[in-house]
Amino acid sequence: MKQIVCGRWGNSVIDRSAAAAGADEKVSQFPATERFPENIVGLMSGKGFLVLDEKLNFVSMVREYVSRIQAEYCCGKCLTGIKGTKMLLMTLDRIIEGRGEESDLALLERVAHILDDAAKCSVCQSAGELVKDGLKYFPESFLNAVVSGVGEDPLRYVAKISAPCMTTCPCHIQIPAYVEMLQEVRYGDSLRVIREEMPLPGITGRVCPAPCEKACTLANMGKEPIPIKVLKRVAADYEFTHKIPPPMPKKELTGEPVAVVGAGPAGLSAAYYLNRLGHPVTMFEALPRSVGMVGVGIPPYRQPRDVLSREIAIICDLGVTLEERAALGNHFTLKDLFDRGFKAVFLGVGSHLSIAMGIEGEDQAIEGVFRGGIDFLRDINLGRTVAVGDKVIIVGGGNTAIDCARTSLRLGATEVHVVYRRTEKEMPSDPREVEDAVEEGVVFHYLTQPIAILSKDGRMTGLRCMRMELGELDQSGRRRPVPVDGSEFDMNGDTLIPAIGQKANLDFIRPEDGVEVSRWGTIMADKDTMMTSRSGVFAAGDAVSGPLTVVHGVAGGKRAARAIHQYLTLGKCSISDAERMETILAEIEKDRSVLVTRRSESREGGQTPPKKLDMRERVSTFEEVEAGFTQQSSFVESSRCLRCYHLVLVGMDKGDVA
Repeated sequence: MKQIVCGRWGNSVIDRSAAAAGADEKVSQFPATERFPENIVGLMSGKGFLVLDEKLNFVSMVREYVSRIQAEYCCGKCLTGIKGTKMLLMTLDRIIEGRGEESDLALLERVAHILDDAAKCSVCQSAGELVKDGLKYFPESFLNAVVSGVGEDPLRYVAKISAPCMTTCPCHIQIPAYVEMLQEVRYGDSLRVIREEMPLPGITGRVCPAPCEKACTLANMGKEPIPIKVLKRVAADYEFTHKIPPPMPKKELTGEPVAVVGAGPAGLSAAYYLNRLGHPVTMFEALPRSVGMVGVGIPPYRQPRDVLSREIAIICDLGVTLEERAALGNHFTLKDLFDRGFKAVFLGVGSHLSIAMGIEGEDQAIEGVFRGGIDFLRDINLGRTVAVGDKVIIVGGGNTAIDCARTSLRLGATEVHVVYRRTEKEMPSDPREVEDAVEEGVVFHYLTQPIAILSKDGRMTGLRCMRMELGELDQSGRRRPVPVDGSEFDMNGDTLIPAIGQKANLDFIRPEDGVEVSRWGTIMADKDTMMTSRSGVFAAGDAVSGPLTVVHGVAGGKRAARAIHQYLTLGKCSISDAERMETILAEIEKDRSVLVTRRSESREGGQTPPKKLDMRERVSTFEEVEAGFTQQSSFVESSRCLRCYHLVLVGMDKGDVA
């Protein structure tokens, strides 16, 4: 790991150069460099700069930074940014070419201050900040450049635009761009930007847990974040309600054919991006309904079926073939797929098996006890008849548990209780879903652990539980629940739905397939390329990571599609510069420090709550609860965005990134 030689990060400074012995160091406030590629020499961003090797020439690198902004990243919406960065670039070019004068250094400083004070957003402001850094911390380099110019730059550079919300999003959507387009009432352009990184905007605009909102700069200033998830839905719903054909022309499919097993988020994403890369794709789905866990595991009051159908249809209309009721292991094998002429296979089979609670009475055939929450929801969403009693008990604290609770109310239960062994703070479910459940009448029992199912004459009568208290942190980073001696008590109830988790059913994998499975029951796949131990077989989604979110599945499918394309065109696959940059960006954004932006001072006010279905109607119907934003609300909310983009430029020794 390279040590930081010199750097500024926000207001903190490190200077370990030979010319600055004894300088103050605040290392803890800088991003960790352990995960950076070894051949990185320096980094510049809207948050500051890092010099990792004294051979870096700051003049050359800051010139590259400004040139990238001029060529690609200046939005062109303020004269200060357009003219200011152009003047910086022209002046730096003169200096580097040996045509500069000392007065150019004063000009650089004046223009840098103007950019810092008057540019619309942090992209062009950062150019001014970094030029000022160079003049302050590397004056000799600039003076030497004025006298004799700068020789050929020995580094190569990789740049990527970033924002705290973008980096936190598993799909890395350009969130500030699509939000600003909504402010300008450019719904089609907004959706185009979203679809570059996320092919399921209508779905994720409803069910994504929105980690981007936690990273929003406004939230880290103590204000309400931008409602990024709902704004994504605004763009998707506008196209849907106005019956606008998606602006994605069909590609000429000249590549090798690929089989995608599982038409859930990961499979649909892989199919979409493989199609965009020119490969004929056939998706195989075991269920009679696509979109995997989204289609059968999320109730329609959160995820309307017409939205699901449209997003599948859009992908199929591009030329992707879909075969439903086609289960790997039952109807065909991996060998069969390769024998049919597919040159690569993607496995996105999801996690559809419920995990047992392991308590007394669970293995008995007791009436009123469901096998698991995901089975309960699957049966309902496939149109099967499902009945619950008057008093339903749900065990678990994830989104599946909350979905089971709210669904039980809609099936006629008079009381619904959720039992969870930790506190509300540790619950993995979306807090907004918990809030809706409480509004609808669901009762939560925290620090409560079930230990036995109570029954009489083969019918459930209740659940024996015990109180818990929180102990030390466990591997999940949450405090471990510890039983309280002598605290057992009974809860009456006639229906029990365990929802403590699920896992993948990998019975289809045979020894001759050559696909390795971990001791946790997940498919083992390379984290960078998503290739399994079997050449030509790739996997992503819940079957690899364990149960995560829709957006994580989409991100995994997208990464796998790129790797599959590499494999089919080059005979090998490896991580790209852009994907390596994602690791670097994650480290940069960890500190959640507020970026310099002139828009922040005027962005007051709270978040506009989305309109919801009247409470009296909600629990008697499976109609969608949340109606999203009106055009006016979406304008107000998108106008609050600080547009805190920043460019991240990495300089490295020439050669492969390693």
